[in-house]
Amino acid sequence: MQDYIAQDEISKEILNSAKLLQAVNVHALIIGSPGVGKKSLASYILPSSKIYNAKSLQQDIHDEIINIQDDAIIIDKIDEITNIDLLLNWINTNSIRIIAISHNDMLNQKLKDIFSINLEVPDLYKRDLDTKALIHKFSIEASQTLDMQMISSSKLITNTTNNTHSLRKSIYFSYLFETIGEEEILMFLEKYLGENLGEENAYKNLLYLFEVPLIKASTKKYKSQVQVAKHLGLNRITLRKKLETHKELL
Repeated sequence: MQDYIAQDEISKEILNSAKLLQAVNVHALIIGSPGVGKKSLASYILPSSKIYNAKSLQQDIHDEIINIQDDAIIIDKIDEITNIDLLLNWINTNSIRIIAISHNDMLNQKLKDIFSINLEVPDLYKRDLDTKALIHKFSIEASQTLDMQMISSSKLITNTTNNTHSLRKSIYFSYLFETIGEEEILMFLEKYLGENLGEENAYKNLLYLFEVPLIKASTKKYKSQVQVAKHLGLNRITLRKKLETHKELL
C-alpha cells in the first residue's frame, strides 16, 4: 500500500472518502494535476490491485489477451480511452470494479456516468501541511539514498511547480548541491551551455541563466529593489528593465 499524505483538512476529507471506497464496491474517479498523489490514493483504496495504463488496457481488451474477472483494478489516464463502448462492455461482462485516474474530468459522458464518487486532489501549493510532510519524507529518502547526513530545512530547495515530481527532484538536488563546489557548478554550466549554443545571439539568449538566479537570490536576501540594485552594482532603471525582461522566470 502506498502512503497518501493527509495533513491538510482537504486531504483528510479526501482520505475519509478513500476509506469509504475501501468498503463499498463502486467505481470512482480520481482527478488532479500530475504529481498530486492520485496513484498513491488509488493504491490506498485498492492496495492489492494492479495499475493499468488506459491505452495499453484498451489494446489488450481489443486483442482479447487480458483475462480478468470479478476483480478490481486501477486505470491510469482514463481520459485517453478512445473506444468507450469497448471498455464499458468489458467492465460489465467481466464484473470489473475500477478506480480511475485522470488529469481532468473532461471525459465522455457515458464514461463519466459509471462513477459513483469523484475525488479531486488539489495541487500542493494549496496544501501547506502536506507539502511540509512531503519535504520531510523526501529529505529522509534523499539522505538514505545518497548516504548523507540530513541537511537543515533552511538549505533545502523546494520546487512545487509540478507537485511531487518537482518537489522530490528539488530535494535531491539540495543534497547533491551540498557535495559540489564552484568548480563543479562551472563544469555543469559549461556542459549545459555547450549543448544549447545556437547559431546566433547565443550570449544574449543564454544570459538569463546567470541573471535570473542572481536577481532571485538578491531579491530574497535584500528584499527591496534599492538594496538589490546597490549590492548588484546596478542602477535602479537597469534593474527594473531586467526584472521586466525576466518577469516570467522570477
